[in-house]
Amino acid sequence: DNGGHRPHGDHEPADQVHQDNAGNRPGQPEAVELARRAGEHRQLRERLQAYQQAWNSHDVNAWSAFLTDDIWFTEAWDFYERQKGRTSAVNLFKSNFAESELKLDIAKVRMMPDGTATVAMKEVVSHLPKTDGKYKAVFESDPVISRWRREGTGWKMFFYTSDKGWALAELKKDGMH
Repeated sequence: DNGGHRPHGDHEPADQVHQDNAGNRPGQPEAVELARRAGEHRQLRERLQAYQQAWNSHDVNAWSAFLTDDIWFTEAWDFYERQKGRTSAVNLFKSNFAESELKLDIAKVRMMPDGTATVAMKEVVSHLPKTDGKYKAVFESDPVISRWRREGTGWKMFFYTSDKGWALAELKKDGMH
């Protein structure tokens, strides 16, 4: 008597492998979901790289194509929500960033249960002109938070702040502290 255990090397016949009601083998739905999430994560990181390139092209239209119509884009804690909307973001870009270069260092990306994504990063904005290899001014913000959602076939940013206190509070809210 082997106590109900199968001898080593004894396997179920192929036609008796356990399947769920959808015909998936154990672990298959989880593997499919993990692959889907990995693909989403990769696409978002590629989108962030393209966002940085659009900023550095100094073309406000190319840059603003990454924003949702209802974007909330701010550098400061915006208690009165004055910085909401693509028009507001474009005006901020034109006045503060059109002659700058951006470098993003992504610290963490979290895919949220509602299908959106939260990105924690360090941002370096270097203002032109560059003289003798040095920028006119350089500003580092860490952390910066941006939130993205799918619109159409791609990811678009619907929230951004480089205000450290607000970014920290929002990252904590999204479980990224």
